[in-house]
Amino acid sequence: MKITKIVLLTLLGIIITSAIALKLYTQDNHLFNKGVIISGIEVGELTKDQARERISEEVKKWLTQSVKLDVNGEVIELSLESLEPHVDIETPLNEGYDHGRKGSIFDKAKSKMNASDEVHFDLVPTWDDKKLTDTFTANLAKYNKAPIDASFHVNEQNRMEIQSEQLGQTIEIEPMVTQVKKSKIFQSPDSIKVNLKEVKPSVTAADLETKKIDGLLASYTTKFDASLLERSENVRIAAKALDGAVIQPGETISFNGIVGQRTGEKGYQDAYVIVNGEFVPGLGGGICQVSSTLYNTGLLANLSVKERSNHELAISYAPLGQDATVAYPDLDLKLNNDTGGYLLIRSKVVKNSLTIELYGKVKPGQEVQLSSKVESAIPPTEQTMQDSSLAKGEHVVKQMGQPGYIVSAFRTVKLNGTIIKTEELGKSNYKPIPHIIAIGP
Repeated sequence: MKITKIVLLTLLGIIITSAIALKLYTQDNHLFNKGVIISGIEVGELTKDQARERISEEVKKWLTQSVKLDVNGEVIELSLESLEPHVDIETPLNEGYDHGRKGSIFDKAKSKMNASDEVHFDLVPTWDDKKLTDTFTANLAKYNKAPIDASFHVNEQNRMEIQSEQLGQTIEIEPMVTQVKKSKIFQSPDSIKVNLKEVKPSVTAADLETKKIDGLLASYTTKFDASLLERSENVRIAAKALDGAVIQPGETISFNGIVGQRTGEKGYQDAYVIVNGEFVPGLGGGICQVSSTLYNTGLLANLSVKERSNHELAISYAPLGQDATVAYPDLDLKLNNDTGGYLLIRSKVVKNSLTIELYGKVKPGQEVQLSSKVESAIPPTEQTMQDSSLAKGEHVVKQMGQPGYIVSAFRTVKLNGTIIKTEELGKSNYKPIPHIIAIGP
C-alpha cells in the first residue's frame, strides 16, 4: 500500500508538472507561431503589428512595379498602383495569427510542436473592372482611330468624284483586363500584348459607286416677266437657295426645308401672291414659280410625290394641273428620292427664264411624259360696281374675268419605248376670277 501510494503521488506529480509545463508552453505570447508564412513573407515570432508593417511595405514595393503594354512593339508602362488593386491584408493576417490559438490546450501544443511545418496564407488582390477599363482606355487613347467614311464632291460637270474610305482601329480592352487580373501578389506582372481591332467605315467607295450621280435625269424651264423687278428678284433668290442641294437616296426633297422662310433679311421683296382667291401684294411673291418648276422637273425624273397643292387660281407659267404652290411653313412641296441614288438640284435664272435640272443615277431607256386634261371649265361671273369718278353712263372694265377649271394631270413612264406605267397625278381645282365692270352714276 505504501509503495502504491508513492507511485500514485509520483504520477500525480508528473501530471501536475506536465500540466503546468503544458500551460506554460502554450501560453499566448501574442506572437505569430513559428512557420506562419503569408504570401512568402515569414511572420513567425512577430507581433500582429510587426507583421502588418512588414507585409504593407512589401505591398507598397509591389505596387511600384509596372505593367508593360506592348502596342505593335511600342511599350507603354503603367504602375500597378495606377490600376488601384485592392489588397486585403487583414484577412490572411488574422487567419495566420489564429493558427495555433484555437482548440484545446493539446491542439495548441500540437500546433506549436509542429511549428517546423510551414503554414501558408495568401494575399489575394482584387480589381475594379471599370477602373481598369478607364485607365487602359485613357492611356491608349492615341491608338484608337475613328474610321473615315468614303465621301464625294460634285464637280463642275455635275458628276460625283468619290474619295475612298479609311479603316479605323480600336484597342481591345477586355483581354487586357482579364490578363492583368491574373497577376499574382509580389510577382512581376506579365507583359500584355495589346490587340488592335480593325474598325470598318459605314460608307465605302463601293457603296457610293452604286448610288453615283452619273447624268441628267430631267430638266424643266418656265418663263417670267423680267420687267416685274421685285417678283424676278424673289425667283432668283429662291432658285439660288435650291442650287447645289444634294438629296440622299430615300430622303425627301422639301422645298420649304431647302429654301427656308422667306424674309426681308434674305432679300425677299413684296410682289403679288394669291390669297383667298385674289392677287394681293405679299413678301416673297413669285417663288411659287420656282416650286412649280421644281415640281415638273421631279415629275419628269419619275420621283414620287409626297405633298403638292395647286394654286387657288389658274397661273400662266405652268400647264394647268402641273403647278405647285407653297407657303412657309405649312404648305410645302415634297418629292421622294426613290431613284436608288443621290440627287443633285441645279437651278439657273437667265434673263426671263428659270431652269431647274435634276442629276442622278440615270436609268437607260427611261422616258417620262406629262399631260393634262380639263375636266370642266367654270365661266367667270360678271360683277358691276358704282364709280362716282366716271361720267354718267360710262362703263370701264376694272378686272378681266378668268375661268375656273377642274383639271386632271397624268404621267406616263416608258422604258425602251414600252409604256410601263401611267398614273394620275390628282385633280386640281382652280377658282374663276370675276369680270368686274365699273359704271358711272
